[in-house]
Amino acid sequence: MGNIDVSRYVPPGPVGAAFIHSRGPIDIIMGPAGSGKTVASCIKGPLLAASYMPVCRDGRVRVKLICVRDTYRDFARTALASWHEMFPVGHPWQRPDKGYEGGQDRPVRHHLVWEAYRGADKVIVEFTLETGAIADSNVMQFVKGYEVSMAWGNEVDMMSPEVPGALFMRTGRYPPVKDIAPSELDRVSRDGREAMRRMGMTVDDTEITLPRMFWGDMNPPDVDHPLLKEVGWEDPEKKNPAYNFFRQPGGLDDGAENRVGRPRSAYEMDLRAMSENLSRRMVHGLPGYAQDGKPVYPEYNEKIHKADQPLAPTPGRGITIGIDGGGSPSATIGQPQSNGQDRLLAELVTEPGTGPTRFSLMLLDLLMSQFPGLPIIGIYGDPAMFYGGDTENDEMNFAMTVQKTLRFPIMPAPSNEPGVRQDAVRMGLTTMIDGRVPGYLVDPRCKMILGGFAAHYKLTKQATIGGTDKLAVVKNSYSHPHDAEQYRRLGYIGLANVIAHGVTTSLPAGVVSLHEQRLLRSQSAPQTPGNFNVWDV
Repeated sequence: MGNIDVSRYVPPGPVGAAFIHSRGPIDIIMGPAGSGKTVASCIKGPLLAASYMPVCRDGRVRVKLICVRDTYRDFARTALASWHEMFPVGHPWQRPDKGYEGGQDRPVRHHLVWEAYRGADKVIVEFTLETGAIADSNVMQFVKGYEVSMAWGNEVDMMSPEVPGALFMRTGRYPPVKDIAPSELDRVSRDGREAMRRMGMTVDDTEITLPRMFWGDMNPPDVDHPLLKEVGWEDPEKKNPAYNFFRQPGGLDDGAENRVGRPRSAYEMDLRAMSENLSRRMVHGLPGYAQDGKPVYPEYNEKIHKADQPLAPTPGRGITIGIDGGGSPSATIGQPQSNGQDRLLAELVTEPGTGPTRFSLMLLDLLMSQFPGLPIIGIYGDPAMFYGGDTENDEMNFAMTVQKTLRFPIMPAPSNEPGVRQDAVRMGLTTMIDGRVPGYLVDPRCKMILGGFAAHYKLTKQATIGGTDKLAVVKNSYSHPHDAEQYRRLGYIGLANVIAHGVTTSLPAGVVSLHEQRLLRSQSAPQTPGNFNVWDV
């Protein structure tokens, strides 16, 4: 036997280090390709065994780790390969008798024994790694019979979403409670009870709890993957409290991890070779597009356009409102700032079947509770809201009903053309004021708008693959508030400005648009009589 010096391993970065030292209950690390996730998962088990797991009555620490993957062959080329880089077959800490069993398309058992120090005390660690491949097996049937200390899901997004919970159920079962030293049992039980209380659970002060841990590593999956819901990707308020989420920066971001093993140039080369969706996941470390459609706004960047805290309305400045009518009416409320930034402060998303009267009362309540005393610059709505109704018979259409409640006129948006409406929002997403301030900022409480930006406000599958000339958008709960926001932006900015911005950004360098030329002519000095250019008349 020898001594393991865990300090020889350098974590890929601060996120990887936090993941390694976290004690669950369920730890998930997500990052781009080559960010050091698998190696961090390899070292996590032995490190926690040496530094934290309870000591038995005979002075030894005994730990069993089960590592699962979808197939044995996939496991062999990923997690097992990384494991063997740290602990190859025949490693000095490998147990002499039956230290390594299995391989190929069979489970692997690797038994290690080493000495470690906890402060001034030396302990002997007996550590066993077992592997398993779930493939198409029933998850609950697969995990039956496992009695382990901790569990690891390699490429956990590639397996059933039931795997983390099912394997977690089998942890904390080894070694048996009767074998653990009483003082150690008290130590880990105190920590376990405190962890349960942080999750909102009620636990008795005398309850015995052993360490229970599951961890998983993954590249970013598609945005609608169930694991992203558990870790609170879109809505932190809906995060499962049992999960700890460790998100590594993208490969081209400041603070990218594992730069020693994966330099920036490697990611830049990948960016050229990969498709947009694949590079989004493997280079930028972001969840991929849903399979049934591409997001309408690839320009959206959460780090730039999502405010890091709730935005308070600026006193005295007017607000703008956008309304989308129909079966699930929605509204957005924004406030232009003096520096040119447009802030989206609130959204109102109603259930299907909400009528104009109820919707208008809900909008009025929102305005009075969150924006009291602020002037309204303008309210802009779906032009279709103005159809129908009969004023002679006192029948009102959607727009008339809402403006009667609000006591403020509603103007139809200048256009209902989807491309033009979307360009009004895109204009804000692509604007940086003075090169550093985003031209468009969204309050983090606007969950539906942010979720739509991230992925759910998307083109239909046919539009995504270019099977139609129309920019058809999937109609879902995210599309209604996004339509309202388009009406707000287009109504306030104006159709001419949106079109001019689109022309300016698409023209080659040195080419001036007709709109810009007209503006220059209108600002030129007045001509003296008889001195004029016939082309300017």
